Amino acid sequence: MKIILSAFVAALLSSCASSNYAMDAMAPGAAPASARQIQRSGSMSMKSRSLKSSSDKSVSLVAKHNALITSSSLTDDRYRASIRVPAVSLPSLMESLESVGKVTSSRVNMTDITAAYLDLDAALKNKRALRDRLRSLLSRATKIEDTLKIEKELSRVQTELDQMEARMKSMQSKVAHSTLDLSINRDRIPGPLGAVKDGTGWVFGKLLYLN
Repeated sequence: MKIILSAFVAALLSSCASSNYAMDAMAPGAAPASARQIQRSGSMSMKSRSLKSSSDKSVSLVAKHNALITSSSLTDDRYRASIRVPAVSLPSLMESLESVGKVTSSRVNMTDITAAYLDLDAALKNKRALRDRLRSLLSRATKIEDTLKIEKELSRVQTELDQMEARMKSMQSKVAHSTLDLSINRDRIPGPLGAVKDGTGWVFGKLLYLN
């Protein structure tokens, strides 16, 4: 059994080396455009004379785009929301939200994670193959000593595999769903003392604004 284990480890190292060489030989831009893994996130800032009305309308638009508000806050001067939206719906949602106020800034960030995705995918295949081989060895083990060694190694490999699969799911989720940070500020209407403030810097509280 020790001979079998040694031969297995040697074959495994050879397989991993061949796989790593293949991954190193792949150019960063070698993946087809349709297979590229892109993470997208957006941010929007705007002003509105009616903050409550604009925030309510934005909530309605988010629902229509099958998106989800993960967190939000509303004060007298600002409405803020973090939105999770299907990546394909991010552009249309941002376009729709332009109707709720006066846009002051709008931005979309894109991060290409294709190389990292392919590396993790290859590592997962190697790790699954290793797990399956260990299971096969375990089923053929006849000595308690060999059984315990294989079970220990199998447990370690399975733990690493679970962690890698969790990372893969997280990566896939971030590609499939985008995040959008929305901020709507109250657009104040100058009151009768607005000109005085502009000229002297004095503060008169509510007299400076009508809304």
